Amino acid sequence: MIIAAGGSLLSAGPAGAGARADGGSITCQGGSLTADFKPGVTYKKGTTQVSANGDLGVCSSPEYPEITGGTFRFVGSGHGACPGPFAIGHGKLAITWNDGSTSVSPQMSFRAETFTVSLDGGAVSEGRFKGQTGRLSGRGTTAPIDIGAQCITSGLTRYPAELDTAAIGAI
Repeated sequence: MIIAAGGSLLSAGPAGAGARADGGSITCQGGSLTADFKPGVTYKKGTTQVSANGDLGVCSSPEYPEITGGTFRFVGSGHGACPGPFAIGHGKLAITWNDGSTSVSPQMSFRAETFTVSLDGGAVSEGRFKGQTGRLSGRGTTAPIDIGAQCITSGLTRYPAELDTAAIGAI
């Protein structure tokens, strides 16, 4: 998933950390994502609001070794229908790193399908890793038959996923 930025003013690192240049890179492995769709996605193509939260698993950055993990929130909208893609759209990703710094990417692409989910392409506009591009990818954890049943009844409203990787910078 795409990791965000935190600026030198937001840096909570040791003395002198605020003097570091923007940019850098980070890679995270593991983690989770839960997306909510409102209204629920049905077999009729339509627009849905997407809200997703999650954690980034274990992270590593050569420039910021104090960052070892983080949480994120994504808010956006997209178009989709069952059987998929459920939502293809754009939104804002905000990451809070374990050291208290943040990263914000105001225009990330989002795609949720039966077996995969991804956020990608957005440049960090403020915070850590400013100016760098991020990407997040993972796998849906709901059985396709259960997704189909939700699509028929009230619509698919919740989409849990496991994250494989999230990266910002040299990806």
